[in-house]
Amino acid sequence: MLGERQQAAAAELAQWWDGIRQGGVGSHAVLLAGPAGWGRSTVLDQLPGLIGAAGCPVGLEVRINGKSLPDEPGPQAAAVRESLLGADVRQQAAALLYRSRLRRPRRLGTDRLLQSGIAGTISLLLAGLAAAAAGAVADDGPASENGAAARAARVVAAVSAMVPTLVIIDDADELAPDLAVTVIENLIDGHDSRVLVAAAVGPGSDVAAALVSRARYGPTAGRVHRAEADPRMGSQSRAQLAAELCPHLSDTQVRELARHTRTFAEIFAAVRPDALS
Repeated sequence: MLGERQQAAAAELAQWWDGIRQGGVGSHAVLLAGPAGWGRSTVLDQLPGLIGAAGCPVGLEVRINGKSLPDEPGPQAAAVRESLLGADVRQQAAALLYRSRLRRPRRLGTDRLLQSGIAGTISLLLAGLAAAAAGAVADDGPASENGAAARAARVVAAVSAMVPTLVIIDDADELAPDLAVTVIENLIDGHDSRVLVAAAVGPGSDVAAALVSRARYGPTAGRVHRAEADPRMGSQSRAQLAAELCPHLSDTQVRELARHTRTFAEIFAAVRPDALS
């Protein structure tokens, strides 16, 4: 259940997904910017279902919730890495690496790459896939706190060439900015990959500013975009949303609901079937 503004944002994200999943355009990140309580989480929660209903099913889905991550940089990077390397991604990565071994002769240095590992937590198979798929990155050394998360992001990107992948990052501003930028850039930096990163950010997001600025040049040029979202949540806007979600309410009830709420999120919570009952 979405209002018109949220539906418009979801439709824009779905259009991006439809283009990316067909291949040929590479991977992209679309930033859904809006104030807290606008309904960003609601849009992202319902996005996979809306995409599937439109006949463009999601191949793989990865979710990262910024508010559920640890505060410290090291543990936060480890949690992001684990979110990226879920069971489905690991399974597809292993299958991809197995097929690549069958179809191609062994490349020079493969054994050394396979022995590298990823911070002691990612299997040798996935480490080899990540290295073979994307190569080394200058700022991605073994001592880097974000190195393992970056390599995990490249595993996801490599897998997406075979299975289109939707990566949802809710409350992306809760991630350390350097970690968020590193992970997102590694997810979308691939000519053959098919990843859509849908990330929710605030209006003054440092993460969004860094990504957009860096996307003016270099490997992610033209791959970071902002979704259109009307940020207004005044009384009139809240009443309009309530009327859209509950057309059976009278004008008086709609105005009362708008008067007793402050954000769209409170409207969504108030009109849930269990709340209305």
